[in-house]
Amino acid sequence: MLPLLIALDLAMLFGRSTWWIGVWPEASAAAQLPAFFFGILLGGGAAWTAGRVHRAGTAEQLAAAMQPRWRIELPVWLSSLIFGLIAYVPGVALAFIVSAPDAGPGFLWPSYLLLGACLITLSVSIGHLAGKLWQSRFIPPIAVAVCLFGQVMVPPIRFYVLSGHVQAEVSPSALITRFTLTLLLTAMALTLPPRQVVRDAGWRLNTAPIRGIAAAMLFSGLATVVTAGPLLVARPAPADPLCSDESPRVCVWPENRKYLGTIDAMVARLVALPNGVLKLPDTFYERGLRDASVPEAGSDFQILAGPVSVPFFLSSAVTARTVPDCEVPQDVEQQFSHEVFHLDAYLQVRTFGNAAALGEGGGPPGVDIKEIVQVIHLPESGQADWIKDRLTAIRQIGANCHG
Repeated sequence: MLPLLIALDLAMLFGRSTWWIGVWPEASAAAQLPAFFFGILLGGGAAWTAGRVHRAGTAEQLAAAMQPRWRIELPVWLSSLIFGLIAYVPGVALAFIVSAPDAGPGFLWPSYLLLGACLITLSVSIGHLAGKLWQSRFIPPIAVAVCLFGQVMVPPIRFYVLSGHVQAEVSPSALITRFTLTLLLTAMALTLPPRQVVRDAGWRLNTAPIRGIAAAMLFSGLATVVTAGPLLVARPAPADPLCSDESPRVCVWPENRKYLGTIDAMVARLVALPNGVLKLPDTFYERGLRDASVPEAGSDFQILAGPVSVPFFLSSAVTARTVPDCEVPQDVEQQFSHEVFHLDAYLQVRTFGNAAALGEGGGPPGVDIKEIVQVIHLPESGQADWIKDRLTAIRQIGANCHG
């Protein structure tokens, strides 16, 4: 099973995408995500391992042993946990190695790594407890289903994140409550006696009250996790964001330093258009650097799955300043939108450098991609004239235009 887990770790790390490389929070989130899949497998594996006590018929001997229950259970539980952690570490190490050259000063964020380790431990404890309490051979697949259902279908108690955007971080209170719940479930897995009535020195011990107390404690732990708030919370904006020297400036979060040159080149393509046909802001800010109360903060760009998302936000900010403010009669709304959409699509392609900026859907509805591609291949002056024609058409379609 160990080679399978390591292969799964590396496949999840590099098989989906690699845009996270060079951004510490994104690399940290990518390194912890395989723990979700480990949990599914380790839950069933731990249940099968713990179920050996039933298959070997040694439940009564263990109940009558002189050693405390937890000391007997601990090596079995650890054997499952170590498999998961051994498979988890290579992915973490590789995420650091490939990110360090581009990410600059810093390290992987411990909160994400602890979240992944917490999920692995929780899954092992769930499987171990289920395998010890019930004798059926169907318990391992049921444990797998429980681990999967709990993470996918009950979002308030999830122990993983899909992405580590720089604007967010793991909530300390949420991490503490999840760590506490994991410790509680681990303690139950190591100390609860098997479900059946056991014999100890001639006395019959009914475990029902013990199981009831444990269930109440577990319910309280789950309730605490749910009421602890969201797993991710917004980060405060840095006092000194990383900004370019050119005008207009581009400012990003320090963790996204590897994208600064790329986005600055996008803005330079807009600035290169002659005759001042476009109205650009003095500074393009990444989302979260400005307070949400700032009127223009809503148009700040976001880096989603790499820089391919940035042209959409940059073009929207430029379009909002360049397109005149007009009253649009209802009977010409479609025609007006057609002109604005074409201009916006052109700006996205111009900003990114090719039509990939529009995605598989081809940009806004009704946009003629062939026309946009033809315009992009015109000389700079020809592209500026095309923009002027679009703005003139917009003014003619609208009424009482300003700007």
